[in-house]
Amino acid sequence: MIGRRLFLGHSLLFLSGCALTHATGHSPNSPLPRPSKLRFTVTDLSSLDVLQKDFGDFRQALADVLQMPVEFFPVENYSAAAPAFLANELDFALAGPSEYLLLRARADAAPIVGITRPNYVSMIMTRVDGEIDQLSELNNKKIAMRTEGSTSGHIVPMKMLLDAGVAPDAYEVQMLNLEGFEALRSGQVDAWADSYSRYLEYVKEPGLEGTEIRVIATSENLPPDILVANPNLGPEFLAELRKQILQHQGVLMSALLASEANQKYKHSELVSVEDIDYQTLRDSYHAIGQGSTIE
Repeated sequence: MIGRRLFLGHSLLFLSGCALTHATGHSPNSPLPRPSKLRFTVTDLSSLDVLQKDFGDFRQALADVLQMPVEFFPVENYSAAAPAFLANELDFALAGPSEYLLLRARADAAPIVGITRPNYVSMIMTRVDGEIDQLSELNNKKIAMRTEGSTSGHIVPMKMLLDAGVAPDAYEVQMLNLEGFEALRSGQVDAWADSYSRYLEYVKEPGLEGTEIRVIATSENLPPDILVANPNLGPEFLAELRKQILQHQGVLMSALLASEANQKYKHSELVSVEDIDYQTLRDSYHAIGQGSTIE
């Protein structure tokens, strides 16, 4: 009976593979020819309307540069981009550093070009009228972070705390996304961890720096956001894709900045990147006990 079940299971897997090959014209792991179009997404935007609003100009500029149609392919979340790559439904994506590690581990996503972000650091902040001046004093405290898996608002702050001798089980994390600042200000939490851009928006520009909120720790620069591709497109096309994007970065960056939502890239550049550039972040996942997330 066991042998029959194993046989039936392998048969179903074989038939599924044949069906995918028939539907796409290729097996999921065989190189594709130069595509007739490029299906593109941004891993943290699930709505086609938002993709069009925030990245419509970039999509058109990319199509002009590559001289091929570029279409949006929304995914429900960054996790859903991996199976879309594996099924050859998605060709190209813009991802954050943490999302890249997941896509690399689960779909062997190919790093194409990085988008630098000056002052892309994690910051941990407390109230000026509080008694917490350093990370080691956050034992048994409540800390607001952004979202599960956020590079600057979760993974790196936890590594900063660990390096300061504060173990992951020694404090309470509240994933509050955009509400972290107000939670700190109101006393709901003892500290708030997020990126410099959020600190700039909520603290520095309103003039609360040093009056209500103080920074007690800042990380080193984080790896850049990254444009990644389906590895089944083949090395020749991937090399061409990288070359064209780098050669036309002026046009592409201008198009990217046409949307107010992308002003975090105002002083950014498109640069060559390799997987090794993200090893420090990968090590951070393992150090805080969340390595299985990116495996």
